[in-house]
Amino acid sequence: MKVLIQWAGGFDTPGPSNHLLKALIEDMLSAGISVHLVQGSIRKKNAEIPSDLKNLDKFTYDTLQRKDIAKSSFIRRYLEEVVYLIRSVRHWKKTKDVDVVFVRSCPTSLYAILMAKILLRKPVLYGIQDMYPGSAVNSGVIGNKIIANIFYFLQKVAYKKSDAISVISEDMKTKVIDQGVSKDKIYPIVNWFDDRTVHEVPWEENRFVKKYNLSRDKFYVQYAGTMGYVFDYKMILNVAELMKGYKDIQFQMIGQGSQKDAFMKEKEKRGLDNIIFYPLEPQEMVSDVYSTCSICLIPLKKGIIGNSVPSKAGLLMACNRAIVNSVDKDFDYYRMFNENEMGISASNDSPKEVADGILDLYHNKEKRERMAKNGQEFGKQYYSRSVNTQKFIKLFKKMVSVEGKK
Repeated sequence: MKVLIQWAGGFDTPGPSNHLLKALIEDMLSAGISVHLVQGSIRKKNAEIPSDLKNLDKFTYDTLQRKDIAKSSFIRRYLEEVVYLIRSVRHWKKTKDVDVVFVRSCPTSLYAILMAKILLRKPVLYGIQDMYPGSAVNSGVIGNKIIANIFYFLQKVAYKKSDAISVISEDMKTKVIDQGVSKDKIYPIVNWFDDRTVHEVPWEENRFVKKYNLSRDKFYVQYAGTMGYVFDYKMILNVAELMKGYKDIQFQMIGQGSQKDAFMKEKEKRGLDNIIFYPLEPQEMVSDVYSTCSICLIPLKKGIIGNSVPSKAGLLMACNRAIVNSVDKDFDYYRMFNENEMGISASNDSPKEVADGILDLYHNKEKRERMAKNGQEFGKQYYSRSVNTQKFIKLFKKMVSVEGKK
């Protein structure tokens, strides 16, 4: 079997799901599946292809140079992505014996799906990481209702033309069903942590601790990841303001993103010295970074959950850390933490409720450790690489089998 993966992004540009694709490709190759990757090159901050993949048997790739256009230039960014997909077609044509096409989600996924169906005539798996335009609408990136409705229509066509759709949560599955897609076509496969490499790192051995000479006497409330449009930095500001009196509680903000500058300016304006910023760390530091915190805070803007899901949840579970979520109440993700006692979900309408959740774990070490351990066990069963890459492999084989019977 051979799978063609079409990706608008590329390994050279840091992204929250890069490690997921790397792991999936490795496990597909181990299962005897050939893989050809077509990817875009935008920022060249990392290697074009991870060294672990580069010389593996049955793995080939093409990299196309792309322009780095600011997210605020929506039309230019969209058109450039369409042009990139058209340029990708010539690489598809030279890729022989493809059995399945895997299109990773982006705003222009529809065009890739249509071209794959018309030119290659092979089954297409549409892998959704962020529902478009839902997350863009709810985060305020798209404010025009007419434009939003056009993109909702285009996405419905993408769902219809795909042979199967993978989503990263039950909430996302519900949203896709609400748009008229049969539930039998949708496969929930969560964003996993690599249970071979991600683990709790003791304080004495922690490279992030040593790098910044961190004090063990602090209670660290951490957010590590992309500070983009779905990230509710105002919630962190409001919660930190409520907790200024706790001198041993420090908010660790680690990473980059389009909202970081505004976040830092507002932090200075309010005089919140309990928020400390750190730069993005390389992928190999994931275990060290997440093992540094006392708890993690995941603040999501209203309407984001279901359209997107924080991929860091599984990583934190693997590192034996409890999570406080700031999230919409009427969703499976909200209930999952409270019902399984592996963290606290609080309403993203209420900074006080979020602060109370943090203080509950701050004052109760036994509860914090119990929730972290519950999360670690839940993560092994639900969020691990060992479980979830196999779901993709089984799905690819199923799609080929169904195609062969037509």
